Amino acid sequence: MEIEKMKREIKRMIDELNDPEILKQVYDMLKRAADLRDSMIESALEAQEDIKAGRVYTPAEFKTHMKAYIYKR
Repeated sequence: MEIEKMKREIKRMIDELNDPEILKQVYDMLKRAADLRDSMIESALEAQEDIKAGRVYTPAEFKTHMKAYIYKR
């Protein structure tokens, strides 16, 4: 299904929906997706700045850093 058709169908379904609980669930899901997208964009922009500034790990340093991070949690 093409994107525009899906958008129209979703909008139609929401317009016809009267259950506040389902509307809240849809809202929460869409909000989480938007927040995740924004967070990912921010992380990517920060990563670009780190790369430009030379703040990078070698593969071995990255592996060590990630192990420490994972086991600290």
